[in-house]
Formats: sequence, C-alpha cells, structure tokens
Amino acid sequence: MAYCDLSGGRRHAIVIGGGLAGLLAARVVADHFDKVTLVERDGIATQPRPRKGVPQGQHVHGLLAKGKEILAQLFPDLIEALLDGGAVSGDMGRDFRWHHYGVWKASFDSGIGCMLLTRPYLESQIAERVSRLPNVQIVQGAVDGLTVASEHHLITGVRMRTHAGESSVLTADLIVDASGRGSRTPLWLSSLGCGMPSVSTVKVDVAYASRFYRPGPAMRDLKALLISPHAPDRKTAAIFAVEGNRWLVTLGGLHGVHPPSHEEGYLEFARRLAVPDVYQAIADAEPLTSITTHHFHTNTRRHYDRLRAFPEGLLVIGDAFCSFNPIYGQGMTVSAREALALDEALRERTDLCHLPARFHRKIASIVDSAWGPTTAEDFRYEETEGERPAGMALIHWYTGRIHERCAHDTALALAFYRVMHMIDPPTALFRPSVVARALRKSESPGNIVSTHHTTPGVHNRPNSARIPSLGRVRSSNP
Repeated sequence: MAYCDLSGGRRHAIVIGGGLAGLLAARVVADHFDKVTLVERDGIATQPRPRKGVPQGQHVHGLLAKGKEILAQLFPDLIEALLDGGAVSGDMGRDFRWHHYGVWKASFDSGIGCMLLTRPYLESQIAERVSRLPNVQIVQGAVDGLTVASEHHLITGVRMRTHAGESSVLTADLIVDASGRGSRTPLWLSSLGCGMPSVSTVKVDVAYASRFYRPGPAMRDLKALLISPHAPDRKTAAIFAVEGNRWLVTLGGLHGVHPPSHEEGYLEFARRLAVPDVYQAIADAEPLTSITTHHFHTNTRRHYDRLRAFPEGLLVIGDAFCSFNPIYGQGMTVSAREALALDEALRERTDLCHLPARFHRKIASIVDSAWGPTTAEDFRYEETEGERPAGMALIHWYTGRIHERCAHDTALALAFYRVMHMIDPPTALFRPSVVARALRKSESPGNIVSTHHTTPGVHNRPNSARIPSLGRVRSSNP
C-alpha cells in the first residue's frame, strides 16, 4: 500500500492549467488549502478573447443546465453578471430550434434554462473571480515535471519554468493536473515507474468552421438554431445568439467532410445542409469576422481510476482525464461536475490519504454518464474507429425511436433533454414510463404539439403552455 500523509496537512496546492477545468479546480481547492498556486503556460483569460491554449474557444460552446447550476453554486454572482454583460438566456424546449434525426423537435416550455455565450467570455468572468480569491496565486509558466519522495511514491511538488527561462521547484501537499488533452502526466508516471494508464479512444474526425455575424433585422429574435446530421449525413451546424448582439455560427463535418474557410464555399456548405434554415439566416446577416477552423480527431479517455500504482498527492481532472467529441457540448459541464466531486472528496476526510483513488473513482462515474451516450452516437457512422460495445445496434434503434418521437411527444422530449443536460442519468431513458412512450404506436393527445411551419426561412413552431409530465421520471444527477 502506498504511503499516506496522515498529518492532515493542507498548506499548499498546485493546479496545473488555467482553462475552465483548472479554474474550477482552483476555486474548489481554495476552500480546503491555505494557499493555491495556479500555473498556466499562456496566462489566464483576463479579457474575453480567444487563448492559444483553447483552440476550440472561437467556436460554439454549450453550457448545459447542470453546468449552469454548478457555476451558480461556486460563484453566486456569476450568472447575473454574465447576463448583464450580454449573455443570452433561453429555454431548451422553447428557444432552441433543433433539426435532429431528420425531424424538428417539438416546441414547448421545458423549464430547462440554458445560457448562450462565447467560451472566452465565460472563461474570463470565471478567471476574474478566481484571481480575486485571497489565497490563490496565479503564475505564468510551464510545468516540466514532478518531484517525488520516491521511497513513498508521494508527489511533493512540480518543476516549473517561466517564459524568461528561469527554473524553480514548487513544493505542495497536492497537485491537480488540469492541463488538458496535452497532459504529460502519463509520461511523468511512466518515468516514476508507476506505469501508464490504459486509454480508450473513439476516432471521429470532426472539422469546424466558425465566424461571427450581425443578424438581420428580421432575425434578431433567433436565439439558437441547431442542425444535427442523421447518419449517413455528415454535416452539422449551429447558430447561437451571444454577447454583443451577435450570432456565433459554426458549420461542422464528420469523417472527411470539412466546411470551407472561404466565403463562397462557407455559404454553399450551409445551403447543402439537411434543411435550408441556417443558410437562409446567414445569407441575410452581416459577417463580422473571418472564418476560423478547428479539427478534433479522437475522443480520448485515460483510465487513471484503474492504475494501481498511482501515486499519492496527484489528481487528474478535465480533458487531461477524458476529452469528448465537442459536437455534443458536454465538456464544460463535465468539468464543473468533476470540480464538485473534488470538493466532496476533500470534505470526506481531513487527511489526504488515498485521495487520488477516491477522486478518480468519483469522476470516472461522471465521465461514464457522458462517454457512453455520446460515443454511441458517434458509432452510428461506420467510419468511426474504436471498440464498439455489445448491443450497439439495439441501442441505436431505441434511441432513434426517441429522437424521432421528440418531434411530437413533449414528455419524451423533456426526458431526453434532462439526460442531455445531465440533470438525470442516462438510465432515465430506460425507465418503464419512458420506454412505453418511445415504443407506443400512437401519441397521447395531451402531449402532442403541432410542428407546422408558419413562415418562410427559419421555421417557427408554436409553444406548449405547460411542462409535460412523465410521472416519476425525475431525479437529480450530482
């Protein structure tokens, strides 16, 4: 058994990485340690501008309802400040016009509140609040390695290098690696003789092209428009209203379908989507920026929770633990849930003994709730590479039924949205009441809404006046 520091010492913690996962980790750890040092190679987001370390930051991001709830818990004044600064609030069922699995989802008041904003704006507001914490110090530099009490397999600090080339060693009672997909922890562990974690990968080859627009006068009420591909179609698109009275438009493609980065090709790609709504919207809008591209190749999950020789004093969180296909918008919310799990793990006992094992088990469960459903959708494409779980054909058939029936059955749509937003676990979609609705031959009149389109261009759909019910389908998801 690895040595544990039973003294309960919580003098100093180091967080590696100043992205969203690192900022949230620092916020939580600051409640439990006398001092927290956050080390970020590129510096934290002091302004709502894209950062080199977050290459996908210029594209559409989703803050799910569970993520919004957690951020409000960690930063009580944040949501109001974001809205005051121009972030757009909306209801998932009413304000998101979503063409998915070949149908338009029904429109109704779901009670699931969402927030639309750019990633740099959100990150800068969180960074500002973390930097004001009295026991948090932010240092710009790169971590080159770990220091260790080798006879105990106990991590004691980090070796750090500043931009000026100066090297130093920072000692700490706890290190949190939130350095993202490029995390060097696997190599560091290997060099310490701890072995490397097993890795699960699902290759998807996603390409994005995004730009900002000023909406035309007739379209200013549009909050969110989503076009999701129905396999074998590989083209996707999103329009989100964001701060500054702008639209952030992202066109995307899968498995070799890459949206162009030049004006004519960009519009043509939008015109060739499954429905014309995005094209009609941006054809009359004013472009504000050039087109920015980004590629994402592979879902990557490192199983630190299974590594027996994992040392004490080191935790891994965020994309350094698991990086998801961004098309599903779950990354930020997963990081927020992991931050709460870290807080819980630190509250469970006063010493830090076996903290890595306890924490990594907790977040492995959180990752499961996102990894399973999203990679199952990825596996609808034959080109997706990875180990396909047993029963995938049956799962695809059943979830396809749910997707199709969300065009008419608002109760079923609500159940789906609650899982999508991580309010309920994925198992909620397999409860008897949900299965019965997914498999029934006819709709319940009380939960049917019309989806007739009343105006040309972006499709308008009438609203239901109430939140539908599925009986005892609701539960909380920590």
